[in-house]
Amino acid sequence: MEEQKHIKDYIVDYLLEENAKKSIDPVLAEWLVEDESNRKDFDLYKKIWGESLLYTESGTFDSNLAWEKVNTMNLQKKKYRKHLWNISYMVSGAAASLLIILALSFADVFQKGSDVVVRMTAGYGNRSEVVLPDGSFVKLNSGSEVIYSYDPKKRIREVDFHGEGFFDVSKNKDPFVIKTVGGLCVKVWGTSFNLQAYTDDLVVQASLVEGCIELESGNEKLVMKPGEIAVFDKATNKIKQVRGILSHSYGWLDNKLYMEDMPLSVVCKYLERWYDVNIILQPELGESIHYNGVIQEETVTDVMDALSRLSNISYHVKGKDISITSK
Repeated sequence: MEEQKHIKDYIVDYLLEENAKKSIDPVLAEWLVEDESNRKDFDLYKKIWGESLLYTESGTFDSNLAWEKVNTMNLQKKKYRKHLWNISYMVSGAAASLLIILALSFADVFQKGSDVVVRMTAGYGNRSEVVLPDGSFVKLNSGSEVIYSYDPKKRIREVDFHGEGFFDVSKNKDPFVIKTVGGLCVKVWGTSFNLQAYTDDLVVQASLVEGCIELESGNEKLVMKPGEIAVFDKATNKIKQVRGILSHSYGWLDNKLYMEDMPLSVVCKYLERWYDVNIILQPELGESIHYNGVIQEETVTDVMDALSRLSNISYHVKGKDISITSK
């Protein structure tokens, strides 16, 4: 059975077609009429593709300059304090990446012995999306960074990662390896999964949607199957499977926080990252209050209102500082 293609693949196929009168695939055509924003995104991709031809002219392409340019584009994106996805931001980031990916492909950079490196960050209060040079997608949650490199001599795709991200890795004969803070190595075979690996968290959590990934640290090793959730304890270097609802682990993609007996201190850690705020808790309050349910609110004050209704707490906001005390 033919593997299901992403809409990005249909867009790339269209851009690569050399006929003067390009034909639009029915799937792509249906996507275009679904929403006016899809048509605008498509027009933006075509415009950038046309401009990218300047980079592929023989004798004028400089791979180092190209990657410096895409890094500058990615790092200079404005930070948005709202935790909701900003569509225009994602489109511009993905389009900039697409431009460089296609330009590099035509210039045969991968066959010329040049190392490929690209970096993308999502600061606190911001989320972003990036297309890696191998065609893989990564959606980054707040406070995350991904650094992708490819060494054509070793023929390995390597990613240094911290934060939280949803990976959709393209299948390729070259290994795709993710290294996280704490020593966990994630070996990936064309697959989709969520990886939570914040530097200040005690554990790294992997949730596999489809495909296969292998978690490895020293002598510890675990091969995961779709639907499984596993955690790596940084203190003990132990890897184990845990129970849980798979979709809850990546609820952030829909701006949802699922709480299952979650202490207030942990809830606050999520809120600090999502909304770029600083929360000061009354001593011992953070571990004495636990929540069950789901948060899906638009602003941090909406969330605090909901939490205060569910428990015996009050809060005060001053700029980016939020103090929480018992009522």
